[in-house]
Amino acid sequence: MADSLSLARDLIRISSPSGDADGMRAVQQHVVDAIRSGAPDARVSAGGEERPWTLISLGPTGTPVPLIACHTDTVPVGDPDRWTRDPLSGASDGNALHGRGSVDMKGGLAAAACALVAAARRGAGGHLLLTADEEIGSLGAQRADDAISDLDLSGIIIPEATSLSVRCSHRGACWLRLISHGTSAHGSAPERGVNAVTRLAAAIGPALETAPLRNDQLLGAETASVGTFHGGEATNIVPAQAVATLDQRTIGDSAALRRHWQGVEGIDEVRTILDLSALRTDPDATFVRELPADLDPAPVSYFTDGSVLQALAPGVPVVVWGPGDPTQMHSADEHLEIAQLHDAARAFEQALVPDAE
Repeated sequence: MADSLSLARDLIRISSPSGDADGMRAVQQHVVDAIRSGAPDARVSAGGEERPWTLISLGPTGTPVPLIACHTDTVPVGDPDRWTRDPLSGASDGNALHGRGSVDMKGGLAAAACALVAAARRGAGGHLLLTADEEIGSLGAQRADDAISDLDLSGIIIPEATSLSVRCSHRGACWLRLISHGTSAHGSAPERGVNAVTRLAAAIGPALETAPLRNDQLLGAETASVGTFHGGEATNIVPAQAVATLDQRTIGDSAALRRHWQGVEGIDEVRTILDLSALRTDPDATFVRELPADLDPAPVSYFTDGSVLQALAPGVPVVVWGPGDPTQMHSADEHLEIAQLHDAARAFEQALVPDAE
């Protein structure tokens, strides 16, 4: 089997932005082929159509083992001119591996795949779950309940970028679509219509100021951010509809936030796009304490598939633990330190082998 650097390089060269089912499926198949080249007895199951998932299992059965969960989509490359290297080249310069997904999270995926094979050669077992469309709301993980419902798990590792410190928490996410309606009219006589754009724009600012955002001792403050705003068909037509999307990072139940927006004058419809719960894992859980890495009590700033997996596997500890600098996630010139990639493969192997020193 290829080492973690070679595998990560190969995965970066496969374009797999969110929504590209063929690209994500190609990444998943490449990982299956790589693992089977080193462990022909790997047990593989797959499912999903537009959001494919793959589960790869190795080693003996009958005792609880860890699951490593990795998403196979990336955010888009964006403007290639902002990159100093081809973002899909998987180039390395001796110190870092470059390209879209190197940190988020094809590097962590490659390290996990190599660790699973190495652990199985030492008689240990484990699972690797590959999901789709994490970047747009952990949509693929929500389809993977059939993959993990019958697994006996000791813990779940999500190798997102933490600079290899173990993290146990992050905020949830409630994304809303806010819609205002108006009445169209000719742009030369706006008084004959009702402008949906100005209605929505006037409503959002004050409503953000009064939103019932909470604070949590562990997770910190809730936040709300307008991500998109669209309205109108042409400059000379009074717009009959305007739509904005809202990204709220939450610490608990989102019902009060939804009620707030539903009661705002000027907003006629509120539709929930996404509602992910916060991740809270007990840092004193045996699985967490036995991981071969330092525990950082601070939450990660982003959400992960852990929001979904903690519900699909109740009572199983879920940690975020992987190689890479989090500030590199989604950035132009994204790159991963090669030393961290190799360290991650060794650490994941150690976590999979119960008697590892």
